[in-house]
Amino acid sequence: MFFSDNKLPQIQTRRETKACFNTLFAAVWQQRNDDYAGILTGNRIPLYGEKTAAMETFSRLLWGIFPLLAQGEVNDDITAEIIRRMAEGTDPSHPHYWGDVQDFDQLSVEMAVFGAGLALAGQQLRDQMRDEEWQRLIAWLRQLRHAKIPANNWTFFPVMIEMGFCLCGESWSMDIIQQHFSRLDSFYCGDGWYSDGLNRPRDYYNGMALHFYGLIYSRLMADYDPQRCAMLRERADLFARDFICFFNHDGAAIAFGRSMTYRFAQAAFWSAAAFAGLSTFPPGVLKGLVLRHLNDWLQRDILDARGVLTVGYGYASDLIAEEYNAPGSPYWACKLFLVLALNDDHPFWASDALPLPAREPRRALPHAGQIVIDDAVAGHHYLLNGGQWPGKNYANSESKYSKFACSSLLGFNLERSRYGMELNACDSMLLLSEHDGYYRGRRTSELKTCMENELHFVWSPWPDVTIYSWLLPLASGHLRLHVVNTARSLHSVEGGFPVPITGDPQRSFDACAGTCISPQHGFFSRMVDLSPVLARSCSLIVSPPASNILYPCCSAVPVLQQDLDPGEHILCCFVHAGTTPPDETALPEIIRQPQHIQVVLDAHVYDIPLPCTVTVE
Repeated sequence: MFFSDNKLPQIQTRRETKACFNTLFAAVWQQRNDDYAGILTGNRIPLYGEKTAAMETFSRLLWGIFPLLAQGEVNDDITAEIIRRMAEGTDPSHPHYWGDVQDFDQLSVEMAVFGAGLALAGQQLRDQMRDEEWQRLIAWLRQLRHAKIPANNWTFFPVMIEMGFCLCGESWSMDIIQQHFSRLDSFYCGDGWYSDGLNRPRDYYNGMALHFYGLIYSRLMADYDPQRCAMLRERADLFARDFICFFNHDGAAIAFGRSMTYRFAQAAFWSAAAFAGLSTFPPGVLKGLVLRHLNDWLQRDILDARGVLTVGYGYASDLIAEEYNAPGSPYWACKLFLVLALNDDHPFWASDALPLPAREPRRALPHAGQIVIDDAVAGHHYLLNGGQWPGKNYANSESKYSKFACSSLLGFNLERSRYGMELNACDSMLLLSEHDGYYRGRRTSELKTCMENELHFVWSPWPDVTIYSWLLPLASGHLRLHVVNTARSLHSVEGGFPVPITGDPQRSFDACAGTCISPQHGFFSRMVDLSPVLARSCSLIVSPPASNILYPCCSAVPVLQQDLDPGEHILCCFVHAGTTPPDETALPEIIRQPQHIQVVLDAHVYDIPLPCTVTVE
């Protein structure tokens, strides 16, 4: 086996990347039986049922199989077995038929890989299928022309199918392609960024879906749709300049948003960039990004005893899953293996893996409402978040989209209960209760400012409570300032970054310094109250095991607490975390003026005007 003790060795070459995929594939392939034209690896069954869940596992493996099949590198016996299951799944008379495609059907999601397969390896598939099997496959895929799909990244799936038809010699429709691109254009925000549907989040679906499919299309359809392909590449080029900031020097990506169980699909964009020959960064930089990211994941506890990817993030956990996650959902990670469609002589594989290029220590992403920060002093890579909302109320959406900060090093915590602080995900949040133990935090917010040195947003946890918040990055660490206007009496709790902890957490906590240190990892998290009038006390909240998405042990969060009477209150704190606690840290001075607040640090003065009136929209 390629791996032992559920950890895989460091990957540096195409041969090793192929061996990694083959190992992951073989572990799932061994779970197949004749109950489905698919593979069911567990008992987590989503709303779309067992048959489609089994089909999903099978189909997502094909993101790695089809690139290898295009290179003639798939075992004949495996190819024959794959084709048999495809034939059974697309035959309406067979008991294993995947089913007619309905409106808003999960089958639509899994169809996209077949469009890519027809484009990459259509001739190889056709050569090994009986004519009637081929025709049934095409007919089954054509159903997507008439099925309704959500107005989000799913809009690309019919485009992928029509592209496949075009490149394998079947009749295809440019009108259908243009119709769906017209909708996709309505999601485009500018500067390379899409929202995942109109006014929806700007998250990893940009890279692992919208640009991923767009880059495949831009390479393969250049002779048929040159203007569109050029536009897709221009947008991907712009996005790449921002998206590279999401990846740390060690390969880890910042945890943010939904569908994180897809794990190394986070770097699928860079595989598609290499496949499409996008020139934003040299091939060696792309190679370094892809392989460091893959290696980072393969050293984590993401496989079960069979070698099958688990539902979870840093370890197996259903707490992070959405309702659309089935046992095989994590295999969307196989999108990263698109680089296997490139042979050994391709510049991607022929180049040395290069480190990340030089980049600024912070970068504002106005379309995402975020500032990404490389804190070299503290050894911390994270983002400050102006707030997004997915539109649909997915599980733990506040934790996934509304934290003030998200980290590649420390991840974030997920909520277990609204009652009590230990089960609340209080990290990187300001939580408020009416002295009854039930807490509310930011859910939605209105972004006012997103610049390199400032995020400003407004939010209202109750109709008569309005909070004006500023997040200000410093040379190391960041400052949070909240102006709370409340008509009710509240208890406030504001949390810093979480750190993994075992043993007695109080022995690792210095209340005077507001610092908790993880003895096992050396990570630190610090909160210092700087409120100009109302001082807050610092304490430690310990969340139960499996609260944090990266670390399965308990999670410790330093917090600042205080009661708030009706009226206006100014809350301010310094927040710091990372791998290297500094010996001394210069803290800002906060000066309350009648109409504004001054933040003074290292001779720099930030003037923050106070809101004159409270308007709840």
